[in-house]
Amino acid sequence: MNCKNCDSNLRTDFAYCPTCGARVVQKRLTFRNLAADVYERVFNIDNTIFRTIRDLTVRPEHVIHAYVAGIRRKYMNPLNYLGLAIFISGALFYAMRKFAMDRINFDVFGTGMTNAASVKIMDAVMEYSSFVFLLYIPIIGCSGYLTLNRQDYNLPEYMVASSYALAHISILTFLPSLLIMLFLPEHYIQYSLIMMLFMFGYSLWAFLRLGTYSLASGLGRSIIFLLLFFLGYLALSLGLNMVFFLTGEVSLEDFRPIEK
Repeated sequence: MNCKNCDSNLRTDFAYCPTCGARVVQKRLTFRNLAADVYERVFNIDNTIFRTIRDLTVRPEHVIHAYVAGIRRKYMNPLNYLGLAIFISGALFYAMRKFAMDRINFDVFGTGMTNAASVKIMDAVMEYSSFVFLLYIPIIGCSGYLTLNRQDYNLPEYMVASSYALAHISILTFLPSLLIMLFLPEHYIQYSLIMMLFMFGYSLWAFLRLGTYSLASGLGRSIIFLLLFFLGYLALSLGLNMVFFLTGEVSLEDFRPIEK
């Protein structure tokens, strides 16, 4: 008997292929074993997806160290995890555009900027949401590489760590973001500011757990990390608005305060 995935020779008593790890399937497909397969792959708590989410929530260093060390089967790889996060973010933006855009109060600071102008900017951001999402990876990665590198990781390895961190933030905040958007859309901008602080905080926590620092060293490095992260975030926000202005997505009229 041969493995149907890698064509290696198998003993008849094997449940899994020792070469590629695939499960040996000998029975014909029925509704019963189809349901069992779906349950095992999706709802099993030891499934790779759930294990990755669980460990990135409570011990992110295990996931990051494992991938850097060459362990590939225990957790989702960062590209797949990013893909899942981008899909979830796309679903969230779709829900925002479909159900909540006209009820969100964008002018929470009382600048006088019209809601129509804010909607135009949000539409532009949503149009390129996947690209914008990925731009945060080098900001987080470079901030960690320059300040919290006790493990002596190189820059690509820190990009892996920032990919896991950014994707996990998106996945963790999906459900509360959706609920706020659907039931309290007028407070969504205030909520998003809190989530921005969470993004800073979780990234810092995950990178601190990659190494061991004294109280003074950890505090000093954390301040510098947050400063670099904030400056990168600010530069990206300003840069996006500049690009939207140069490409005609928004105009100076959109930023004119409402005359009372």
